Formats: sequence, structure tokens, C-alpha cells
Amino acid sequence: MSDKSILMTQNAVLIREFGEPEVMIYQDDVAVPELTDDQVLVKVAYAGINPVDYKTRQGKGWGATNILKDKFDHNQPAILGFDMSGTVVDSQSTKFAVGDKVAALTFNGGCYAEYVAVDAKMLARVPEAVTLEQAGALPCIGQTALQFVEFADIKEGEHVVMNAPAGGVGHLLIQLLMKKIAKHNIKVTLICSAEKYKKLDSLIDTSQLTGWIDYTKNDPFPELQADVLLDLVGDEAGVKALDVVKESGRVYVLPTIWVDKLKEAGSQKNLSVEGYAAQRNGEDMARVLQLVADGQLTLRLQKTYPLSEVVTAHHELQKGDAFGKLVLKVS
Repeated sequence: MSDKSILMTQNAVLIREFGEPEVMIYQDDVAVPELTDDQVLVKVAYAGINPVDYKTRQGKGWGATNILKDKFDHNQPAILGFDMSGTVVDSQSTKFAVGDKVAALTFNGGCYAEYVAVDAKMLARVPEAVTLEQAGALPCIGQTALQFVEFADIKEGEHVVMNAPAGGVGHLLIQLLMKKIAKHNIKVTLICSAEKYKKLDSLIDTSQLTGWIDYTKNDPFPELQADVLLDLVGDEAGVKALDVVKESGRVYVLPTIWVDKLKEAGSQKNLSVEGYAAQRNGEDMARVLQLVADGQLTLRLQKTYPLSEVVTAHHELQKGDAFGKLVLKVS
């Protein structure tokens, strides 16, 4: 079954090499993907942009490795984008029909385009109470935040320190931690700038926090003897944050590329350091969408750009000072 209005070609953002945002070219006459078994063709409404997108574009990490192997080595361009929401226009799956509003996190890329083919098992229907704009912003950050807090396995009464609570993943993760303060009596201390801390007032009750560290002051971090560090930054900022953790404490880091650096830096304190990468699936996509629909999670959208302005959007994301999420409006 399919929507007869599907075109053979589409507008999409292509890259033919790794590099600065300017390597992304918005063009027409790009072939619409063909479906394989158990895939669904989605007319994309919104595509989220994430740090993994610009790292991939720069040639870093698993996304770039896949593009090199599957596309560049065969002299083919690639389409970035792992987050999307939209409407089903063709389906090789019994679970989704033409007209269904859906969202997904797909690690195959392809979302910076008018149409994308997605494995049905990655998709979830978008509830009535959630807009397609919200749904397009949620897949990567929502599934990551939900899974990351479960992966950290925070115990009753533990003291947790978290950095970057205002970014895409961070602003959802801090809300999930606030629920644990109420439910499991945990303590939470944040590392962020004064400006971000002030903005969090609109999202959470900051009086429930145990403390706050302003990393922009060049003072040494306090030795808080915290049980757990949730590090959403890595690199030197992650290394500095290790000072707050007790001997043999636990450190969980996103992205995983910083694990070795933090392991080495924390070896004298015998810290346990583990990285986490989101495991994409339709079930967790549905859980996150429902939390937003029920008002249990507030999604903050900083700005929406037209797909044709993707270069500007990437420059903005790379500044690293977003509060919430940047999104591309596709159709």
C-alpha cells in the first residue's frame, strides 16, 4: 500500500566529503529511497539535529566510519540525520499503515531529506497530544536520556553529579533525575554556567538540588565524595569533574569516545568508568513520546530552521550553548 503522490525525486542535504558545515549541500533531484522488507517510507516533517550529526560530518565516530564504508568508498554521497518525525506514505510492514504519524531514531542516517526509509522496528506512533515538531526533536535525546538513567542504575540515597543539564539530552535527563530525588531520596548536584542554571528554573525546582558548581569560575571543583558522575561532556571538562567523585565511585560518560581518557585520569582513585550509546528501538521511542504526551517530561525547543538552512543550524549547534533542542523543518 502506498500514497500515490510520492515523487521519484526529492530535496535533500548531501555530503560528499567530511569537514565544516559548508560541506552539506541542499539540492533537488535526489532519488527517493526504495523500501526493503519490513521497512516504511516516511515523508519527513521534522528532523532533529544532534552532536552526533556534526561529529559524523567532521569524520568522527561510528557514523563517519559507516558513511566511508557504505557511501564514500563507492563514490556515493551520504545524507546525515538520525532523528525524524513524519507521515507514512508507503509501507512494507503490517504494523504501520499509510497516514500513520510516526517518529524514529535511525542510525542509518538519511533524515535530512523529504523522504526516509526506516525499519519498522525503530518506529513508534506519535500520540495526539504530541506535535510532529516535538516528535522530530525527541528520538535521539529522549531514548538516550531514558536509557542512560536506567543504565547508571542509581541506588537509594546516592549522590549524583551531572554536567551539561541544559543541552538536548541533559534537559531531559535532569527531569528524570528530579523524579528520582522524590522517589529514591537521591541527591543531585549540577555542573553548569550561571546562565544555564538560571534557565533551569523554568524546567525544574532547583531548590530540590543538593548543590551547583559553576564551571566558568576557574576554582578547583569541591571534593564532594559523590557516588556517581553522569558526564555529558567528556574531554578536559569530564576529567576536571572527576574531582567530585569518591574513591571507587562510578562514572558514566556520553559520548563513549571519552571513556579511555577518563579511565586513565581516574585510575588513581580506582574509578569505574563506562560509556553509553543509545540503543534505538520503537518501544523506547513510544515510552518517551508517552512521557511527553502525559506531561511527565517537558521538551524544550530552542529553534527550528528550514532544511535549506542546515549549515546555519550546524554552526549554532557547534557553539555548544543551546538550551534544549534545535530542529529542522523539512516539509
